[in-house]
Amino acid sequence: MAYTHTRLRNTLALVRIGFGLLFIDMGWYKVNSVQFARVDFPQFLYDAIGGSAIDFYAGFLSKHVLPSATKWAVGIGFLELILGVALVLGALTRLVSLVGMFYMVNLALATWYQPAPGEPLYHYPDEQIRHAVPFLIFLILGIGHAGENFGLGSLYHRRRHKQWEKNWEVKVVPGLPPLQPRVRVTSRPSEQKPIEPS
Repeated sequence: MAYTHTRLRNTLALVRIGFGLLFIDMGWYKVNSVQFARVDFPQFLYDAIGGSAIDFYAGFLSKHVLPSATKWAVGIGFLELILGVALVLGALTRLVSLVGMFYMVNLALATWYQPAPGEPLYHYPDEQIRHAVPFLIFLILGIGHAGENFGLGSLYHRRRHKQWEKNWEVKVVPGLPPLQPRVRVTSRPSEQKPIEPS
């Protein structure tokens, strides 16, 4: 099966839509769940501060996030919901991808599970891989112009391409011969001759 640029763009668009639906599902649960805001997310913070987060990030969580954990929980739910809707619609795909990558880096820092003294840093790779995969998907969607197919991004890119064509349009100065010589059509192809400009 031969490679085509269109097939790649369509595949990226389908990945973008499916990935967005997952984020809508996760965000909708977090926004509507009192359990998540009052129990699950504070417990996540306690676990992160207690040892799973990298040292500097654990300090940030205990100082800035833990005192208003419920607000942060609702905010995270809305962030995931917005990311999901934007991905499904194909709107601002590059910006959404950057925000999603930043979000995944924060989750990775909070769940790094630092090894004990003398153990290698990659002793618990499962948590890193769990957040690395969505990070890489966001990276591919941002670089691959995934919003151009099956999304609102196609409207912007279509207008941009038309603007480029307008800017690069070849203008013919009056009085000069045409770019392509006109050919007088006759019944015999051998008798066709270019028409001399008058």
